[in-house]
Amino acid sequence: MNETPAGAPRGRHAKPPSELSVRWNRMLAAASGRRRLVAAGAGAASLAAVASLAAAALAGGGSGTAPRAAAAAHTARSAPSSAGATLAAAGDSGDPDELSSEALPYLRSKDPGGEIVKHVKDVRRSGTFVRVYTDLGEDDENSASAVSLCEWTVGYLKDGGDDEPRVFVHGKSSDNGSVVLANKQSDSDDCKVPDTP
Repeated sequence: MNETPAGAPRGRHAKPPSELSVRWNRMLAAASGRRRLVAAGAGAASLAAVASLAAAALAGGGSGTAPRAAAAAHTARSAPSSAGATLAAAGDSGDPDELSSEALPYLRSKDPGGEIVKHVKDVRRSGTFVRVYTDLGEDDENSASAVSLCEWTVGYLKDGGDDEPRVFVHGKSSDNGSVVLANKQSDSDDCKVPDTP
């Protein structure tokens, strides 16, 4: 039996391959290896791109999507008042915890006269809580304005799909930072701050 490798010329009178065909065969063999590397690299890059897009969609499409849709619907129904118009513009800063541009239209829809919403300075997500910062004073604890802002923010979160909304309404204080004027820390809370002895 002849032990000549496959593809090699056979027989006693066979011509050896030309130098050109040897180079050509080597180039094709090297190119097919490169093609495999290029295909593997392209596949890995495609997989990484799909994974990053999926992660971005999950991060952006979580519980924040529904409140944005609700806020957009309320924005279309109500014209922005001058109170908070600068907040809405500041909301375009790209801060993921900033909710003013989304929540303010909803709050305005609950307060057509703007007498309560004009006190809102910022609305922010802080972990699982939403904090409404106002220019109300310490003596406005459990006031109608503070409790209304708390209740409306709870409604905003529920309309956005939040099953357990947690809200703090803060006022300004000369010596104590942002005091809590109203809050909802559990499902049984009524947005009123309990009296401390």
